[in-house]
Order: sequence, then structure tokens, then C-alpha cells
Amino acid sequence: MKNLKKCILVLFVAMGSSLLGDGFSIAQDTGFLVIAPDRGFMGNQEIRDLHNNFSENYTTSLAFITPEETDRFLQEGIDALEEEGVNELVVLPLFLSDDHPMYKMAERRLSSGELTKMPVEFCETMHRNYLTAEILEDRIIELTQNSKEEALVLVATGASNDEEKEAIKADVQRVLDMNDGYFNFNSESIVVFGDDGGRSDAALGELEQTLSSIQEKGLTPIVVPFDFTSKLDGMMAFSSRIRSTVHKRGALYNGKDITPHETVELWLAKQANSYLPVTKENLGIIFMPHGSDYNWNRTMMDAISALYNEYKIEHAFSMGDAELIERATRKLEKRGATAIMVLRIFSLESSFKNSIEYTLGLRESMGHGGMMMHGMGTPERVVSGSEFYTTGGLEDSPLFAEALLDRAIGLSENPEKETVILVGHGTRTEEGNSRWLKNLESITAHMEKTAKEKGYNFRDFKFENWREDWPELREERIANVRNMVVKAGENGGTAIVVPARTTKGGHAERWLGDLEFRHNGKGFAPHPLFVEWVEGLIQESMDYFNSAEEVPTDMTTSRGSKSGHTHHSN
Repeated sequence: MKNLKKCILVLFVAMGSSLLGDGFSIAQDTGFLVIAPDRGFMGNQEIRDLHNNFSENYTTSLAFITPEETDRFLQEGIDALEEEGVNELVVLPLFLSDDHPMYKMAERRLSSGELTKMPVEFCETMHRNYLTAEILEDRIIELTQNSKEEALVLVATGASNDEEKEAIKADVQRVLDMNDGYFNFNSESIVVFGDDGGRSDAALGELEQTLSSIQEKGLTPIVVPFDFTSKLDGMMAFSSRIRSTVHKRGALYNGKDITPHETVELWLAKQANSYLPVTKENLGIIFMPHGSDYNWNRTMMDAISALYNEYKIEHAFSMGDAELIERATRKLEKRGATAIMVLRIFSLESSFKNSIEYTLGLRESMGHGGMMMHGMGTPERVVSGSEFYTTGGLEDSPLFAEALLDRAIGLSENPEKETVILVGHGTRTEEGNSRWLKNLESITAHMEKTAKEKGYNFRDFKFENWREDWPELREERIANVRNMVVKAGENGGTAIVVPARTTKGGHAERWLGDLEFRHNGKGFAPHPLFVEWVEGLIQESMDYFNSAEEVPTDMTTSRGSKSGHTHHSN
């Protein structure tokens, strides 16, 4: 996919929009050219309707791609945008696959330099986007009754040769794979028709053979025409042409393809939003600490009180709960957010990362970890036109270390005789616990160095993890910490126990209560350095949204230069 530079758009003026939120509209020097295959009157009208809604909030025009007069219709769309004063062109393709021959033709013509002198950028086609998988999920839910006794058959159209047929099939498969874990079909098949649609005897024969094989196994076929199929009217439509073949084999079928569906509009909005500069005015922040009782949660809320007037912030105290993320997203969008970061306030950067990325559409499959490990299954995804990014994890942040040093200094009376003991939560796995301990080692080294620079020469610094949630693992660790405290008390010394946590907590009083030590239970927040750490990550998110950096390929993105970082997903 071509690298897409960030298109600079002008700032916002007031308006009210369901896609952008109730805060502003956008004046811009970038225009969005939506292109779609000619589907006949009914199908084209579905595209016009959703484009009309999209055009309320963006400078855009629509062009239908036909074999005969592609240049004419593309030129009309370009001219309309030039009349609006735009000087950069972004193509939003309402095509499932970039191997569709009509899309390839449009791409060639728009790239030729013959139709416009404006810079032209191409967003990725819809198969790379989790929102497309959400549309497919809805189509399946409308039909399925007992997926274990059913076989799914997806039908796509448009291929003009065998190479395109296989490429389109692979793209449909990618969309299907994004719904892995939601259904449990006995089998899944994809049939790709040629560019003559439902009139192809060969493709009809392949579909009938596929359905016959399913029927012979005693299964019920579910058939979904998942593409922008032809629809001249209700009777002269691709879905009608295959209906008799489908029903003859007892399939569950309603003929619905990709449109009409409101999520197509969200897909367009998400693509367009990826070209908007992200500022404090359209950035939303979901603040996500682990969460506990009201007092604990209120402490964390108060810890960032200085930021509430400066940023749009909503809370989702949890371990990545999809419902809470959804709720916070809707609130932020109503406040005008089009780019949303989820700030994960956990000790490790990896904590619940996979499930949160999946929920935000930044990851095509769940992988391991997250809510899966709590037996909750695959989380729901947030269906949204906003861009997303997630970051967080204290790890061995110097700001974290310096705040914890302030906790120790606040308890200190005679540093030369005092040993600072840092205790963390820990994990069940040896790998995760080792990483946590490595962070504590780095933190204590930074604390010691900074303490000496400030004139505090503590006797020693120690660290350990409680591994507190796992009784079979924590006894040894408790013994280790107790031994550290006892040794620190030798020769007139004193132990200062500091929890390496996001805020006040830990189990020092519970497991060390019979020993002599100093402790107030305070962690990172509230502290001015915690606010500084949060603001640094907010800036990181803004830099990311406004950059064109490459990202790991295991995710999807709407910005073509990004193929999937912890931010973005198509």
C-alpha cells in the first residue's frame, strides 16, 4: 500500500454531526472522492444515500466506476471538489477488494496525472477493516440458528480472470477471519463470481456444487452475498439471480449484501478522520486504571484533575472491559472527538493490551492474554468512525521512579541507615514476573542515582514482587520481603517499604505487620510527576495520529501508510 502523507486540514467550526460528535464541522483543503462500482439504479441509490450522509460533514464527491465512461464520471467528481477549493485528493474506495477490476481501472486513471494535477492518495479497500467484519457479523447473525449444524458460504463478485478470483477470495477470507471466535460453523466456503454477476453458468455451477456437498453432509447452508453486488431493482439483482439455486439446496438466505448498512458510513468517516490533524479539540482520552472501590477510583480521578479542563477525558476503570470502552467512546464522540486514545494505567505495557487492541479494531485477531485469560471469551469491538490508539504501562519510567523516590524521602529520617524496599504486584507467569522484576531493578537504580544527586545516601535499595494474587507463588516472595525488612533493621537500620503501584495500596501491613518498618502505602498517583507522565503519553498519541510512520503488519489501519500499530486499524 502506498505511503500516505498526513493531509493538513484547516481547523474546525461549529456544527452538529452524528459522525463527528456534537461539537464542530470541518473546513478543509483536502477533498474526499468516494468511488464505487456501478451496481444499477437500486444499488447505486444505496451508495448515494450513504454518501449524502457522509457529505454533511466532509468535502466529498461520488463517482461510479463503469467500463465505458470511467474517465467522465471520475472527472465530474474531481471537478466538483476543485470547485470547493480543495487542492489535495483522497480516494475512498467502496470496493471490498483492491483486485476488483473496476477498482484497478479507477486507480490507474486517477494515478495517470491526466484527470487532475492535484496530489492523489488512496485509502485501502474495505477488506482490511474490522468494520467490514462487523457488517459481515450482522449479516450472519440475521440468518444463523445453530452454527454447529450449519456451513457458511460467502459469495463475492467482480473477477474478470482466475487471478482476480483467487485474490478476491483471499480478501473475503481475511474479513471472515476477523470474526474468528464469534461463530462455530461446521465449514466455511467462499465462491467468487465473475464480472458478469449472476449470469455466469460456471459460477452458478460452483455455488450449486458447494451447497450440494454441504447438504449431503446433513448440514444447513447459510449463504451471504458479501460484496457490493449488482442491483438494478429488487427483481433484477444479483441476489435474486442466485436465489433459486440457493433455496433449492435448503439454504438460509435473505439476499442482503454489504449495503444498506450504517457501518459503511462509519467506514467512510474513519477513513476521512485519518486525514484530520489531531489536536486537543478533537482528541478524546479514555483513562483506564485497573479500578477498585470508590475511594481508590476517586483518588485516581483526582490525580489528573489538572487535566480535565484541558482535554476531553472519560473514565473506564477496568481490565479492558469492552462495554466500558464503548460507553466512554460514545461520550467522547458526543463531545466532538474523532481520534481517541485509550490510556492503560497498568504496571506492564503488555497488560490487557491484546484484548483492548482487539476491542478498538487495532488487531485482527485476539491472540493470547487480555480478557481471554479470565474466561470471558472474545471481547466485542467498538463500532466507530473515530481513529483509535492505545498506549500505557508504567514499566521503568524515570518519572515513576522519581515519584517513588519522593515517597521514600517523605518517610526518611536518617538515609545512611535506611534501606528502601520496592515491592510490586507481580504476575503468575515466570516470563511476566521476570519482566516486572527487571523493571524494578531499573527503577531502583534510577532512584539510587537520583537520591545521591539530591544528597540522600540511602544504605541500600532492594526490590521484590509479591505475586499477590497466586497463593501458591506468593509465600516464597513474602518470605523474601520479610527477610529484606529484617536485614534492613540490623545494626540500627530501618526498612522503608514503598509499593511500586499506580496509587496507594499493597499488602505491606498485611504481610509485614509484625515487623518494624516505615510505610505509608503511597504509589505513583497522585503526584505532579504522574500528571507529567500522563501528559507525555497524550502527546505521544497526538504525535502518532499526526504522523505517517510505519507500524507492525499484524494490525490494520485506515491511514494507508499505517498497516497496523497499537493505534490504528483501518
